[in-house]
Amino acid sequence: MKIGRMATVAGAHVCAIEGDRVVDLALAAHAAGREWMAPLFHDLRLFLAAGDMARDAAAGLAASGPAVALESVRLLAPIEAGSKILAHVVNYFDHGAEGKLTPPEQPFFFTKLPGTVVAPGDPIGGHDFSRKMDYEAELAVVIGREGRDIAEADAYDHVAGYTVCNDVSYRELQANEAAPTLTGRYGQNWIQGKSLDRSCPLGPVIALARDIPRPYPLRIQCRVNGEIRQDASTEQMIFKIPTLVAHISRAMTLRPGDVIATGTPAGCGVADGRYLRPGDVVECEIEKVGSLRNTVMAAVRA
Repeated sequence: MKIGRMATVAGAHVCAIEGDRVVDLALAAHAAGREWMAPLFHDLRLFLAAGDMARDAAAGLAASGPAVALESVRLLAPIEAGSKILAHVVNYFDHGAEGKLTPPEQPFFFTKLPGTVVAPGDPIGGHDFSRKMDYEAELAVVIGREGRDIAEADAYDHVAGYTVCNDVSYRELQANEAAPTLTGRYGQNWIQGKSLDRSCPLGPVIALARDIPRPYPLRIQCRVNGEIRQDASTEQMIFKIPTLVAHISRAMTLRPGDVIATGTPAGCGVADGRYLRPGDVVECEIEKVGSLRNTVMAAVRA
């Protein structure tokens, strides 16, 4: 069983997905006479915070509740408004080499802002502001239990599951190409290079951590118009998930529903100049987690 967020006439609901079968868990709770449980399935953060009790209840409802076909459902990104997206820089040696970047000596993060989130199947934002839009397939960690100053040994206790992230990047903005001296004085332009509107597809589902007790090795791929551009294993991460969780939680509280993107392997457009163009179809897939498919839209003005 995997967990998602689906659009309904009553708003977003948490749903259970098994194969091509989807159960609206809020609706299933009402159908089973468990109305008291339905609020857990109106907000992904409440569901995740409820831990194994909610997971077990979801499994029971998924087995007996009214189901619909996956193709008839609009899945939303598995993140609620207000949750954090924390993303790691170079975390695969080969990606550092292709970008002419030295991997960090310790974990190093940036944020992607709320307006970046893109649902499965929805378009990635094209912008006149950039001509170097790049793709980055990444395993993303979804936090399930609140914590701060988390020890590495306890990190997995705070992980609810995993989803797929496409950390879309705008390379000439990130590298300050229009004003190169800025990088030496202030560093890369992480905000505009990583957080233009509609630049963070997430989903399509959350694979629960209890079904993937050790997320290595998982094959991670990115295909553009069917051509494999990235093909690696999560085993190649420089800093594994316990280290990432422990480091980013120092003096910073992680809450249920927060997302940590763990970095991308080699094969990005920055290596050969083959950047994304309007109409390109980008598929990011991670073994045992899912496949996230989005199309690049042409630049539009608000």
